[in-house]
Amino acid sequence: MAGTTRGTMVLSLDLELAWGRFDNIPVEVLGTESLAERQQIRRFLALLDQYEIPVTWAVVGHLMLDGCVRDHHGRAHAETMPHAQYSWYSRDWYSCDPCTNGSLAPGWYGLDILEWIRSTRVRHEIGSHSFAHIVFGDPECSASTAEADIKAAVEAAASRGITLNSFVFPRNRVGHLETLKRLGISAYRGEAPAVGDGYAVVLKPVNLLRQVLALPMEPVRPEETLPGLWNIPGNHFFLPRKGIRKILPRGGQALRAKRCIDKAVRTGRLYHMWFHPFDLLTDSDAMFAGLETVFVHARRLREEGLLDILTMEDYARCLEREKYGAPPELK
Repeated sequence: MAGTTRGTMVLSLDLELAWGRFDNIPVEVLGTESLAERQQIRRFLALLDQYEIPVTWAVVGHLMLDGCVRDHHGRAHAETMPHAQYSWYSRDWYSCDPCTNGSLAPGWYGLDILEWIRSTRVRHEIGSHSFAHIVFGDPECSASTAEADIKAAVEAAASRGITLNSFVFPRNRVGHLETLKRLGISAYRGEAPAVGDGYAVVLKPVNLLRQVLALPMEPVRPEETLPGLWNIPGNHFFLPRKGIRKILPRGGQALRAKRCIDKAVRTGRLYHMWFHPFDLLTDSDAMFAGLETVFVHARRLREEGLLDILTMEDYARCLEREKYGAPPELK
C-alpha cells in the first residue's frame, strides 16, 4: 500500500464490445467479434479464479441492458439527451444502436457477461466505462452531455443492484471530473504522469525499444484530484503481439509486468495493468500464458506479504482510510 513497504497491484479491464469501436470498425465485424470475445472472457474469469486475482471490470453501461427500443420519434435513448456530438463523427452517437436485445445483437448488450463476472468465486468490482463510450476528454463534449451519460450509466447499474464507484474514461481521455465526483464516483483510471504505453506512444521507436528490452514502467502514485475522488493511474497497457509488435519476443510483456510488480514492491507504490477483453483475441494462447506467468508471480508476492492485489474501489477505500490515519483494512 501507499506509504508502506508493500507494493500494490491493480488490474482493470475495459469491457466495451461494439460500443468501443463502432466509429472505426464495421458493426457487422464487431458483432461477430463479440461472440469470440465472450469465449475469451469466460476463459479469463477462470484464470482469475484460479489465482484469486480481483479485477475492476469497467463496463459500458448499455451492456447492462437486456434490450432497448426507439421512441415514437425514432430516437434511441432520448433520456440521455443531449447526445454527444463531435466534428469527427457526423452521425447521431446512437445511430448504430440496433435498439433490440442481446439475443439479436450480442455486440451491443452484455447482460450475460455481467452475470458471469458476478458469479465467480473471486469478488470482482463492476465499474463504469461510461454509458455509451462517449469521449469525455474531447473539448466538444459538453458538461450536460457528460452528466446525461454518467446518469444513464448509474441508472443502468442500479437496475442490476450495482453501485458504481470506479470509472475508466473511454479512449483514456479524462474530462468532467467534477461531474464524476458529484454523481458518486470515487476513483478513476488516469494516465501515468510519464510517457508510457498509451495509444499515442505505443509505436514510437523509444517505447518500442523499451518493450523489446522488457524495461519496466515507473510505479505510479494515486492522487486525490478532488476531495474524495482518486486518480489511480494506469501504467501498463498489456498488449498482444500484433502489427509491428510481432517483432517483440514472446513472453516479453509478462517479463515486463513482473519487473513492474517487483519495482512497485521495492518502492511501496502502485502497478496498474489494464487492457480490453478483445485484446485476448489476438495471439490468445500467448496472451493467456503471459498473464498466468504474471499472476503466479503476483500471488507468490502476496503470500509473502509484499504485495496487495486490489480493485480500484478497494484501493480508493484504503487511500481514504489512510488519509484520516486509519489502517487500510485490506480484504
